[in-house]
Amino acid sequence: MSITTKQATQCYHCGDDCITEQIKIDDKSFCCQGCKTVYLVLNQSDLCEYYNLNENPGLSQRIEVRKDKFSFLEDEKIQQQLISFKNSEQTHITFYLPQIHCSSCLWLLENLHRLNQDIISSRVNFTRKEVDIVFNHQSTKLRTVAELLTGIGYEPYISLQNLQEAKPRIQRSLIYQLGVAGFCFANI
Repeated sequence: MSITTKQATQCYHCGDDCITEQIKIDDKSFCCQGCKTVYLVLNQSDLCEYYNLNENPGLSQRIEVRKDKFSFLEDEKIQQQLISFKNSEQTHITFYLPQIHCSSCLWLLENLHRLNQDIISSRVNFTRKEVDIVFNHQSTKLRTVAELLTGIGYEPYISLQNLQEAKPRIQRSLIYQLGVAGFCFANI
């Protein structure tokens, strides 16, 4: 009696089983077009060292992102809310990336300048799951940076509602209380 077992092939990028679709490139299997695309981007930029740091370090790319998802980042008012510093040449921004989970993520995100020459530097805060990016805004846009992050599997979480709530609000009752206290103190 012989039992035939079918061994599932794992995706080279994310480690998921290649059940519905199996795409092969350079003797490597991928579960979807998204994982293949991330591998091709990394391979083209000579960043495949990413895969040596952890086994299957990437995240599954089976969910496609809309092409116009980050078009709101071209609005000047929104940019002012998000950008932490801007001068005549460079812009500094911090993105929250909930997908950060391992040393491969850190390595890849801190080497963004190798994927896009207009990115001057990037620094990851692993505990806060944030990346601070400095880029040349004369030759690239904020939207392009967000799309690059999404393209390699690290879609930024941007909540404009949280930004508006984070701004300090003037508590008028506190000002009135201080005024009354000051008036009373002056009369004593």
